[in-house]
Amino acid sequence: MIMFKERANDEMGKHALSFWPCALLCIGFVALWGCGSEPKWKSRSFAFALPAQPPSAGSKTNILMLRRLTIAPLFQGRSFTYRMAENAYEHDPYAGFFVLPERAIEHPVCAWLRAGGAFGSVIEPGSGLTPSLVAEVSINELYGDFRKPAQPAGTLEIHFILYEVKPDGPGRVLIDKVCAHQTPMAKATPAALAAAWDADLRLIMAYINAELKKLPLN
Repeated sequence: MIMFKERANDEMGKHALSFWPCALLCIGFVALWGCGSEPKWKSRSFAFALPAQPPSAGSKTNILMLRRLTIAPLFQGRSFTYRMAENAYEHDPYAGFFVLPERAIEHPVCAWLRAGGAFGSVIEPGSGLTPSLVAEVSINELYGDFRKPAQPAGTLEIHFILYEVKPDGPGRVLIDKVCAHQTPMAKATPAALAAAWDADLRLIMAYINAELKKLPLN
């Protein structure tokens, strides 16, 4: 298994997330005094960033389909997940993805594969084109790591499989890799966690694209 690890800076994220005490305090003030033009804690939604570079133009004629992208059950909800201890996780009622995480990640993964230049076309399920290659992606881990409150980090682990398509069914497996990366968060906020996940995905997809270019794909 290929791992990418970065240690969080000791100066980063000196305050762990603590939503409930502050939220309850704010709600209590509003309920008791009936004032406050805007609640302090508002729901926020985030999306993964797309690659800045346009799709790579080339002479490839192959067609890749991202057949499916699945998320481990623990991380399937729209709410952000925080790992607070070895076997303790919490879901944030105030921060999450605009859409379900498998949809949130599917689009940028396809965009990164197009930008890599290993394929003539990258299509999604439902396309009328017939693929010559199929990719299946599983997200094994997707959480904010707060086990060390002074060193919060965004964690992402992807299992990427690529195989040929033959007239009678699936063909040879060309790539089967698990890639994990952990990026330090600038501070302990949902926005910083979303930025860390963006960095994780960018580095993992850069590695996968580099591995794809080593293959003799037409």
